[in-house]
Amino acid sequence: MRDDVQFSGFLFKGKSALWRGHLLILFAFVALAMPRESADAAEGETPKKFVPYPQFISETKDAKPQDFGAKSDGRVKDAAAFEEMRSYILSYYDGIAVKHSFVEDGRTVDCVPIEQQPSLHSGKGGEKSELRPAPITRPITPPKPEKGAAAPGSTRAIDLTLKKGKRDAFGNELYCPKGTIPIRRMTLDDIMRFPTLRDFLRAGKWDDGSLDREGRTHPNRNNPDDSSTHYYARGYQFVDNFGGDGWLNVWSPTVAKDSMSLSQLWVVGSEGEGKQTVEAGWQVYPNKWGSDKAALFIFYTTKNYSDGCYNLECKGFVQIANNVYLGKGFTHYSSSGDGQWGFNLQWKRHTDGNWWLFYKGNANYIAVGYYPKSLFGTGTLASKATKIAFGGEDTGDASAKQMGSGALAADGWQKAAFLNFAFYIDTSTVSQWANLTKYESDPDCYTATINNIYGSWGTYLYFGGPKCN
Repeated sequence: MRDDVQFSGFLFKGKSALWRGHLLILFAFVALAMPRESADAAEGETPKKFVPYPQFISETKDAKPQDFGAKSDGRVKDAAAFEEMRSYILSYYDGIAVKHSFVEDGRTVDCVPIEQQPSLHSGKGGEKSELRPAPITRPITPPKPEKGAAAPGSTRAIDLTLKKGKRDAFGNELYCPKGTIPIRRMTLDDIMRFPTLRDFLRAGKWDDGSLDREGRTHPNRNNPDDSSTHYYARGYQFVDNFGGDGWLNVWSPTVAKDSMSLSQLWVVGSEGEGKQTVEAGWQVYPNKWGSDKAALFIFYTTKNYSDGCYNLECKGFVQIANNVYLGKGFTHYSSSGDGQWGFNLQWKRHTDGNWWLFYKGNANYIAVGYYPKSLFGTGTLASKATKIAFGGEDTGDASAKQMGSGALAADGWQKAAFLNFAFYIDTSTVSQWANLTKYESDPDCYTATINNIYGSWGTYLYFGGPKCN
């Protein structure tokens, strides 16, 4: 019998059972001291240290390209691109005074005074903004379900709200006080996972399958050629509307670092070069969120995806909620043959023209914030939307990864991802069940099954697939 000891991939040789026992005890203490990921954790590892906001700003000011040269996940194009990234972060945070921060999902979150958020504040170098958060509108409830098909089973709601009393590993309360909003800290490490700042802000977001990776338009947007890197399985309806709502079943599909997979609600104004959108849902995008788990996100464009950004990463969205933050990971995910988790999102145009986002978990709708009417200029979304869509989207080069749960739509309940209670808000501000048309960009890879039956689930669809070769 050998007296060799093997622990965590290392082999130690020795003849003393007592020595071996001491060694194992030592490694046990080391193992206990190492950070662990909970099976229910939303995402990421806990940072080795907490970086206070002033230190973060100071370190960003002093950062140089060579400081990041050895990072294996860094893809920054060149020194000029690095400087643009560094300058953007400093400009973004210019004039923001953060008094409380915390770490959740392995990421630092700063509590920013509401009037100092990017869309309401011009920074130290500019004039003080006189803008204030707009009056809140009320969310719209869904139409009454019709008699018919019963729900295939029960679902559970995910609560994303921050609550007083809970603390992170560094003793910071996981909550932002009234008068502030939580913003995921945007760092050089985040942006440098992309070649340029533009790639970071608008990464992976192109037209509905009609643009290739260089942004060139295909002749037929419903039949993208082989250079397209976007795949869709969803339902859509062309109808004048003031927004829409849906309950999104949450999974965490396997996705390559530089690819993404999402489930979302699209509210669209016009097509072609005049296209404008507001979008919201969950997304797995490792390079974007620094995690292989799904995160809550929003996105907008006013010029057919040649502008816009995610969440609060540029001026656009005005947040008012102090207990929900964009980019947050989830505490639960659905699993095949087991529990099905999800949440509601709603876009609603107010009478003043602002587009409001509402989130609903296991309680009432929460008004998260809005895109101002002024953002859309003379475009369609300044007055209404003309299309609503629900479902999944993937990106990838030679092979996109899983969409939804990784199961095809035909696999159905507890197997495939779904989105139910899909409705739109008509121009009289009345909810109407969506009457969706199926769109599968690559039906050999990803599929959708539309159910416009208005039963106990209203309008719903299953969608997804394992990968696209």
